[in-house]
Amino acid sequence: MNIVFYCQGDDGSLLSALRQRLDAHVIHDWSDDKPIPFDRITAAIAWMPPVGFFDHLANLTHIYAVAAGVDHFLKTPGLPDNVDVIRLTDAGMGRQMGEYVLYGALHAQRRMHELRLAQLVARWDHPMKVKSAQDTRVGILGAGQLGSSVAKRLADNHFTVSCWSRSPKTLPEGITSISGSAELQRFVSASDVLVCLLPLTEATTGILNADLFSYLPTGSFLINPGRGAHLVEPDLLDALQSGQLSGAMLDVFSEEPLPSTHPFWLHPRVVVTPHVAAKSLIDESATQIAESIACVEQGGTPAGLVERHRGY
Repeated sequence: MNIVFYCQGDDGSLLSALRQRLDAHVIHDWSDDKPIPFDRITAAIAWMPPVGFFDHLANLTHIYAVAAGVDHFLKTPGLPDNVDVIRLTDAGMGRQMGEYVLYGALHAQRRMHELRLAQLVARWDHPMKVKSAQDTRVGILGAGQLGSSVAKRLADNHFTVSCWSRSPKTLPEGITSISGSAELQRFVSASDVLVCLLPLTEATTGILNADLFSYLPTGSFLINPGRGAHLVEPDLLDALQSGQLSGAMLDVFSEEPLPSTHPFWLHPRVVVTPHVAAKSLIDESATQIAESIACVEQGGTPAGLVERHRGY
């Protein structure tokens, strides 16, 4: 098989790892000066490809995206409608995301944002009451592979965890599954910490808004390592101002890098991280892509096959 490769930001490590695992195939580097036999290319491994990337790939049948979230990728100009897109399903991101969200949940549970405010005015806030992890209800929007992995990490650390999804999911023991739009309000109203790990679709764009926040228990905490477009940022600022939310930890934003003038940077109740919650790891990504290619060659359906009409 002839494969064309382009991954924005790759320093050669991923390409090298892929060539080791796919040594029976020829991988052509789009960034190389060598001519590419476009008429023989049947697969692409890509992320954030340049304009014109798909223009000459008439025989393309499969695209392997080097990411778990493909909402941006599906908007790539020239992306053929009749080509299967296969995304990464974890590639080491589950473990990293679990660590990130666990830190955020502990930050909220131990009221570290309140202690930080006390520190700024040199107030010894010793009598502050803190709930136990067991009495802290964490609600995760999203019950896919990442959401399930994060839920288990939180449950292993004694938090009371539930996940909401569009359709029913089978989750690890001890984690409550809630599904359907009719149950969203009930789910949110029982979340002391709300985590967003949904895919970005038309239905989930702007889901973190004033209406949703109004159903949260007063003083809840928001963690968003999903997508920046999930959050209506002015609505969060209003919810923090009113006390409906006590704080937030945000890893993704509607504009990235986050502008230096954005109010989130200096807000005393917001923790800003620069889109680092979970990154695809080289070895895991290369292995998973190689396994997906082998699955397709054997006539199977790879785990990360994207349903284009759903956006994930």
